[in-house]
Amino acid sequence: MIKHIVFDIGNVLMSFAPEAYFIRWFQSEERTHRICKRIFTHEAWEKYDQGIWMLEDLYAVYHKAYPDMIEETNIVLQNWLQLMEPMQESIAFMKQVKDDGYGVYILSNISQDSADFLKKTQRFFPLADGAVLSYEEKTNKPDPHIFEVLLQRYKLNAGELLYLDDNAENIRQAERLGIHGIVFHDVSCIKEAKGLLKEECHAKD
Repeated sequence: MIKHIVFDIGNVLMSFAPEAYFIRWFQSEERTHRICKRIFTHEAWEKYDQGIWMLEDLYAVYHKAYPDMIEETNIVLQNWLQLMEPMQESIAFMKQVKDDGYGVYILSNISQDSADFLKKTQRFFPLADGAVLSYEEKTNKPDPHIFEVLLQRYKLNAGELLYLDDNAENIRQAERLGIHGIVFHDVSCIKEAKGLLKEECHAKD
């Protein structure tokens, strides 16, 4: 029986589409794609999410790695927090399940800068009964350790969790631990989650 809903942040509660945001600066789709791919798929970004490196470290790393795009790097690092937009349907679902009596948790790969920014500008963090954030744990999903932290810290039973994440590998790892998972592609996944919860309620009755 599902008793708790666990939410990822990126592309579940907040949109994360760097290319759609930064094309206003870089104009060309090809140029924007190349710049964003270099920044957001570099191992430095993973270390940023892990809390191992801070934003000031990224400037030095990227300037050394990509001396041909120092100005572009600076634009991205100075403005990237603003690219995230709240996904209102997901946040409304989070509030709904909270009101319905489910436990609500956040499990996300996220830097300290991003977490601090979202706590100041968004309203979903106070809805959560708990949160496990990669920068605090110094590791990222899909490392099983971060899932174990969630289960142990909040004394949760894996089989009672439903996890929403846009990354299929993260969902596969969750399912290996016995957590129910839905790969979050778009708002239709909210309907899928609601349907699953409804089925469980009927089964319980």
